Amino acid sequence: MVLNDLLGGELIRGEVHVNGEHVDYHWWNRLGMGVEIDLTREQFGPEEIVTEGIVIVRPPVAEWCRLREEYELLRDRVVERLKRQQAAVSATASRQSS
Repeated sequence: MVLNDLLGGELIRGEVHVNGEHVDYHWWNRLGMGVEIDLTREQFGPEEIVTEGIVIVRPPVAEWCRLREEYELLRDRVVERLKRQQAAVSATASRQSS
């Protein structure tokens, strides 16, 4: 969801199956040109099969986030880190042009 906050695109949701039984959902992102980014796919063992996903319209945070505080903390930390990195790149570029 944080990646979707930053880059937009589509949210994709697939079902997780174990022994043919649906046990959970897995979410990932599809950016432009059909590029899919799944930062957490490796969490699944060989017995867990993730089905092909479908596009899901993103609901408001209050409707989907079981761990809202953790999501907001992660989002804020990622945004802050990106800002610090951008500031460092800008400072380096400024020094090099001087």
